[in-house]
Amino acid sequence: MTHLINKLKTNIYLQYLCCFAITSIFIFAIIPLTGSTLIWNSDGITQHYPALVYWRRMLRHLIINHQWWAQWNWNMGLGQDTIQTLSYYVMGDIFTYPAIFFRESSMVAYYSVMVVVRLFLAGGAFIFCINHIGHRTKNWIILTATFVYLFSGYSAYVAFAHPFFLNPLIITPLLVCALHRALATRKMGTLTIMTAWTLFNNFYLGAITGLGLALYWLILMITKRKWRQWRLNIHLVLSVLGGVFISSLLFIPSLYQLSVATRSSSQLANGMTWYPLSYYLTLPGLAVSNYARPYWVTGGILVIGIMASVWTLRRFRRYLTLNLVLSLGGIILISPILAALMNGGSSPSNRWTFLLMLPIAIAVMHMLEHVTELVRADFIWFTIIAFAILLSLFAGNKFKFTFDLGSVMVLYFTIVSILLMFNMPAHKQLPPKILAITLLCLTGLNGVIMMRDRHTNQFSDKSSTLISSRTAHQLTQTQQAYAQTGSDHDQRSLIDGQLRSYTDKSPADNLPILARTHNINSYWSLQNAAVNSFNQALENNTSNPNDTTNTVDNRALLLRFLGVNRLFLNSDDLLVPAGYEATGTAVNNQQEYTANSTMPLIYQASGVMSTKQFKQLSASQKEAALLTNIVTNHLHANPATKLIKQVQQLKTAVLPTNANQFSVVQHIKVHTPTTDLTPTIVTWNPDKSIKGYELHAQLTNITYRAGTFKQRHKDALDYYIASHNQDIMMAGQETDLRYNPQLYNLNWLRKNAMSYSASTGEFNIGVNYNGISNEFEQTGSNDLSFYTPRSSTTLNLGTIVSTNEDSNSLTLTLPATGSTSFDLSLWAVPTGKSVDQAISKNTAAQNIKLGKNSVTATYTAHHKTILATTIPYSKGWHLVGDHHTLPKINTGFIGIPVSRGHHTIHLVYQSPFLTISILVSGIGLLLFLLILIVQRYYRH
Repeated sequence: MTHLINKLKTNIYLQYLCCFAITSIFIFAIIPLTGSTLIWNSDGITQHYPALVYWRRMLRHLIINHQWWAQWNWNMGLGQDTIQTLSYYVMGDIFTYPAIFFRESSMVAYYSVMVVVRLFLAGGAFIFCINHIGHRTKNWIILTATFVYLFSGYSAYVAFAHPFFLNPLIITPLLVCALHRALATRKMGTLTIMTAWTLFNNFYLGAITGLGLALYWLILMITKRKWRQWRLNIHLVLSVLGGVFISSLLFIPSLYQLSVATRSSSQLANGMTWYPLSYYLTLPGLAVSNYARPYWVTGGILVIGIMASVWTLRRFRRYLTLNLVLSLGGIILISPILAALMNGGSSPSNRWTFLLMLPIAIAVMHMLEHVTELVRADFIWFTIIAFAILLSLFAGNKFKFTFDLGSVMVLYFTIVSILLMFNMPAHKQLPPKILAITLLCLTGLNGVIMMRDRHTNQFSDKSSTLISSRTAHQLTQTQQAYAQTGSDHDQRSLIDGQLRSYTDKSPADNLPILARTHNINSYWSLQNAAVNSFNQALENNTSNPNDTTNTVDNRALLLRFLGVNRLFLNSDDLLVPAGYEATGTAVNNQQEYTANSTMPLIYQASGVMSTKQFKQLSASQKEAALLTNIVTNHLHANPATKLIKQVQQLKTAVLPTNANQFSVVQHIKVHTPTTDLTPTIVTWNPDKSIKGYELHAQLTNITYRAGTFKQRHKDALDYYIASHNQDIMMAGQETDLRYNPQLYNLNWLRKNAMSYSASTGEFNIGVNYNGISNEFEQTGSNDLSFYTPRSSTTLNLGTIVSTNEDSNSLTLTLPATGSTSFDLSLWAVPTGKSVDQAISKNTAAQNIKLGKNSVTATYTAHHKTILATTIPYSKGWHLVGDHHTLPKINTGFIGIPVSRGHHTIHLVYQSPFLTISILVSGIGLLLFLLILIVQRYYRH
């Protein structure tokens, strides 16, 4: 016992273990006490947890049955590459591999425990780095800096939202340590290993970390003359390349997937040159809090880290390397273009800010080493920064005094006061232990406050954002009820909204991958760009970069084209696609529906349509065309048009502006708010022939302008006054005794002052028909994951149930402020027997079987042609015995060329570049081992 106590007094790792255990109790103890988990009710339960459970099954199958998993996975949307999809989440994450030693029923607990383990190891990695880059100092100083590194707004967010995002906090200090070791001792092996781990762990986070390390290396070259040796740096570059080679097994396929993914076509920085003014005004407040995360600025630096940064920057030349790193980080923070470049050249996401926590923590160490030498100017700057932060927090909270951030600022001023006290002559003789214990405790308390991020409402069973253990187990166990059975293995399903009562806003969930469901709705970060092209061509209103197919807006013809023969809908879903009938079976509290007929996976279409002809059709006509045509330029065009001609464009009028002016296209242009009559009701003449058809509202040439701050202010005030005056005219007397234009004006300014600059472009247009509401939602440029600027869409409004004149109308819901303009046309799409007949005119391939990385079928062709499929296009697909690239048909799927005669079709899939990736990794690893052996031989 005495030995352990002595060890505790000197061993910093044991001290860290004790400190971490105490703070973790305050942060995480509520989780087991309330029967909860660390699985977030958004991406946690929809992406990360299903990926972990599925990955465990894959690993166990490999170990127990000695069989590799399928490279093509039919359970992911319409079908996706397994390696390319899961490499982002679990394949490179070494903390998922021990899951094979635990039962599947333990995965809920495993998920939560590994979050804490990752967090603990991040702190340990920081201490290891400090001890090995030659920075010797007192243990309490390192522990305080470790708290600053560990408990930031970044950690507080990702620990509950994206656990594998904690891995870079472990890797980064070890990577920096490896770089210093390589430069100081010329021993490059550690840098090679760390580079390999960085990129193997996650190509996206690895690229960010690698870019950050490259910038740090360049700064070292600028500030450290002794390391400006060209041979040394050539060896360093070669060692890094060696690590890249070793990681190629996952890095190359992932990089390729990124190049052909939906996000690869996004605008640099979402088209932004500068952030909105509100971003810059709230940035100081974000430094000490993570109450908001604009453009992924998680902020939340512990207050002593803010002070240390100020202290260090005031001594710029003395800590030149460190200050250049901090300054460069500040410059990147203010530019969306630089943030986008750090994010791989896409959206202006500031996920890279986790890299700043290491230099900030080191700055804390420098300041605490000289904590009793602070001068008057330091305290003046501490106070100035404090008031700047306070003003920013006040403004960011819409100038209200009721914000839950006071505790952070109380800690800030408390620490400043303590530092001031210990620098007064009368207190110079106070024992250093008092200062050490006080600062360590206050920093730990600051960390606990910061880490409250996702469980501030954990005591509320109604508003908690963390999934309970009971619910997670239930969701895992019930997925098998959705599984495909019998001979319908090549058919697909749509499971929509099974998490509606559990989650925040989320596009889909991946839980159905835990059973053989072939669910078309799948939510992954990298989606096939070819499938996205198909959905954009059809104006799928529910499509987004993370879930390209989604529910296809429950459009009946699209669902049947994709081979969806089963739907699972909640009882409150009013939008049931025509042609799908309830079976009377309830699965996981959802009603099952089946289709009369759907398109087969492989077939010969009855007609051929050129790409040019297809583009000339409306979105509603296109889905009718796909049921009877293959869209390609490789065959002579001979389109089947019978079903297309049944799609009717309705003549409409808009009330109350042009009630008698019927036209197939209505131009809607509205400036709101206004008391003038606005076009909000669209009507059409009765037509019995379209009863039972599906009604689509097509919106084209959509534009929206929020207006300047002055315009919005004037419009709002004018509307308030005009509405009051109108009410008086209608009633003949004063009706609202609370009418107060001055108060309204001040309140409006308070709420909107921070949105002074231009809008991010976010707005909604809603359409309602017969109790069914659908909405076009344009996300703003600040919505990094889902930002997709669109100027047209098609909204499904369900079945036309009546042709009575009173029922032939729909209402529009327009943005509350700004100028909105679009063209509106209504389309009636046939359903029922005509669709069944159209599907039956196609010739299905026979004996279709889905194998591991393969599809087999038989087909007898009467002439040379191309068979159509609904298999997403990928260069990984090829015909056995034919090395030609398969053609892309229907804008997003593979076609199968066949000659006249009987064919046994054998499609095989192999992940693109997988073979060369394995080869490069193997060569890299062998060369690395060979170099180590040679170096060891010469050393002896």
